[in-house]
Amino acid sequence: MNAMKKAKGTGGRGRASKSRSTRRLTLVAGGDTEWQSAVDAPEILLDFGDTYDGGWPPLPLVNGTRAVASLALDPLRRPLPEESHASDSVNHSLSFPNERAMVRYPLRKLAPIFRAADLGFLNLEMPLSREAGRRGAFRGSPLFAEALRWAGVHVVSLANNHMLDAGEVGLTDTQLALQASNIGTVGGGDDLGQARRPFVTTRNGIAVGLLAYNQIIGAGGTGIFATRGRSGVAPLDPSIIQEDIRKLRKRVDVVCVSCHWGEENTFEVHPAARRLGHQILDAGADVILGHHSHLAQGVEVRGGKVIFYSLGNLAFGHSHDYWDDNTLARIELGARGVHAVELLPIAGRRDEVTQPHLLPGKRATAALERLQARSRELDTEVTIEDGIGHLRLR
Repeated sequence: MNAMKKAKGTGGRGRASKSRSTRRLTLVAGGDTEWQSAVDAPEILLDFGDTYDGGWPPLPLVNGTRAVASLALDPLRRPLPEESHASDSVNHSLSFPNERAMVRYPLRKLAPIFRAADLGFLNLEMPLSREAGRRGAFRGSPLFAEALRWAGVHVVSLANNHMLDAGEVGLTDTQLALQASNIGTVGGGDDLGQARRPFVTTRNGIAVGLLAYNQIIGAGGTGIFATRGRSGVAPLDPSIIQEDIRKLRKRVDVVCVSCHWGEENTFEVHPAARRLGHQILDAGADVILGHHSHLAQGVEVRGGKVIFYSLGNLAFGHSHDYWDDNTLARIELGARGVHAVELLPIAGRRDEVTQPHLLPGKRATAALERLQARSRELDTEVTIEDGIGHLRLR
């Protein structure tokens, strides 16, 4: 493409126009985000018991001969242990003059980073509803949708294990609240077709598409997953992910896939996650945005493409003693994929997770050195400069 064009009325002294190959779009991506004053632990614990493979949950399959058995698995329902991830939450006593101040509080210090980006993304780890009955741990204010827009967030993933904590009504209310605030959604919907529908946008001449999928069961067991006749979230089924990427690849320059996957509360990347992540990249994705661990896991670069296995938390209304600082990703995208990646360390310990901020000085360096070591185990180099991590892409 000719980078120089003559502008009307300039006598042939037209302004230089960036060629498409040099145009850039900045995506800022955060991890799990939930915001309410206190968490209500469920009365029962749902899991698949012995069907876990060394900590790796079973994949919710939709297509093929194994689909019926996969989605028909009846998770174990047992009383919540006295000490568990769901019961040892640390709730923080915060007070606000009004609801608007309350919903804007968690992202107030990170809002300038999101606003400076062309596209802001996070995983919304809760339904937004006033009327829907809560059957899981989380339910937030519909006004939080307006706060997301105020903070510079443009699109959120609904594909996680808490999105149906207020049932199908809660999911519908969430979609309506986000739509009213002009926030795009991906990974959830009135049926499987809608849950698989991508979010597509063009910024600075670069077309980006996002897809989102969930592996983890929630309060409704396997009923959390959307089917042809039931609302829910998109299942992390490799066959439909590959199919969706192939279709989306024809429409956009860059494909990003959000994956809510793996094992909670671990810094380790499961070998099954690496195998699946590689499959998703091989199918045509450029970036994988992972979460669910609630801890910042290592980052992997493969053929110039990037897998964030877990960004950790972005902001949460409660915490746990074993939670740590997290990662905010600033990704520069071009017509040919990922151009550059910055890793921004953000506070996530104790009550800091209720209003995260960029880490300063030595603490930023320490957090990045931990991420550097985890990424090196994935054959990926992270350099550190002035409190920011940089990925070596090639």
